[in-house]
Amino acid sequence: MSHTESQAETQEKSSGKAVKVYLKPTVIAILFLGFSSGVPYGVLTGALSYWVSKIDLSPSEISLLLAAGFPYTIKFLWSPIIDQVKLPILHRLLGQRRSWLILSQVLLAGSIMWLGFTSPLENYSQTYMVAFLIALFGATQDIVIDGFRIEVLEDDEQAAGAALYIYGYRIAGIVFSIGVIYIYNLFEIDWSLLFIIGSSTMIVGVLAALFISEPKHKETEEKLKIQKTIEKILKEKQIAEGKFKEYIGWIYMSVIAPFQEFLTRRGWFVFLLFALFYKLGDSMALSLQTRYFLSLGFDDLVIANSGKLVGFWALLAGLAVGGWLMNKVGLWKALLICAVLQLVSNLSFSALYIIGTNPYFLAFTMGFENFSTGMGATVLVAYLSLLCNRSFTVTQFALLSAITQFTVKILSAPSGYIVEATGWFWFFIITAVLAVPGVLLLFWIKSLETFDKKQSDPANSET
Repeated sequence: MSHTESQAETQEKSSGKAVKVYLKPTVIAILFLGFSSGVPYGVLTGALSYWVSKIDLSPSEISLLLAAGFPYTIKFLWSPIIDQVKLPILHRLLGQRRSWLILSQVLLAGSIMWLGFTSPLENYSQTYMVAFLIALFGATQDIVIDGFRIEVLEDDEQAAGAALYIYGYRIAGIVFSIGVIYIYNLFEIDWSLLFIIGSSTMIVGVLAALFISEPKHKETEEKLKIQKTIEKILKEKQIAEGKFKEYIGWIYMSVIAPFQEFLTRRGWFVFLLFALFYKLGDSMALSLQTRYFLSLGFDDLVIANSGKLVGFWALLAGLAVGGWLMNKVGLWKALLICAVLQLVSNLSFSALYIIGTNPYFLAFTMGFENFSTGMGATVLVAYLSLLCNRSFTVTQFALLSAITQFTVKILSAPSGYIVEATGWFWFFIITAVLAVPGVLLLFWIKSLETFDKKQSDPANSET
């Protein structure tokens, strides 16, 4: 056999292995958990955004609703509780992860149903409060699913799991954007019924949670070493005895140790800044897109067909290309390419403002934007997962993902005020400029050599 034939056979086997990982039942189940995780996102940024855009709330009032997603930005505060506290009855029946997961899903379904019975025009504060509850239970669900995904998948399944998770997440988003527009315009049903139907989609996540076995919680050597050290200190100093001693030890292991381990890493503050800025411009551009398209004169079904439907397929393509790109050029180059594409795609919204109500350019704009968003989401989730020490996956990933959500929910909230002050054209120029820090931070991260194989595994990194 020639060298060329041998190389071709090796590549074929490698490609076959890459495809097979997506067919594993556990990896497929992550797709459905991703859908469940995306339901509250779709409700808040899709269905609710469209609803309030139709009833003529101002851009500033619409963008302020993003701040109702504040729980996503601080979810790391209660992630230790999710990690350690056992729910009565449910824990015995389902286990630690699945009990919290199903509880959060049931509470989510009830809150989404309740949202349909509020009135944003007559009682804005009530709508805001229910949106806040949806975000609270959605953030709790995310804490569990993130830990679930990292713990239940093997190392060689993480990239596929991240891609399918985001696929499911974005499919839910499209169901609550395109789906809602179609149903509302074609059947003219009441909003309360729409949200009742929407709440029923949470059954997808419940079934997925029941299908997957509870992950085995292995105490890593590092974690056991820390526990023994704490016990020794408490005993020597006679700080605490009995149950109080156990409580102090639990507080340290659940709350302090995960953050302490992360904060002793070389360049930890750069990682946090990167998580904050990588999606900033992109998130701001997407926060008011429905209101923007309506203000340009596009009708609802054109927005659904030429905009969101094209955007959906472009997003799916971007997710796939993001995973492929990561394997082809490496994680750092993939992050850089995606960051630049996200920046440039924001400028297409400004170009649309000049061109006007052209459905073809609307399709191009949404296609370009969603393609780059999909690519960026895949590589970002993969990178954040690699930053987590497996001894503290739940708390550390909750911290990192909460920072990215701070960008989406809080830093994007003033978008409406910026639009009112500058107009749509300059707003999207500003969002492109705000994407620049994320690109520059990548070069700083590279200088820290965090993309070495050894340092990509925080459990083995030097502190």
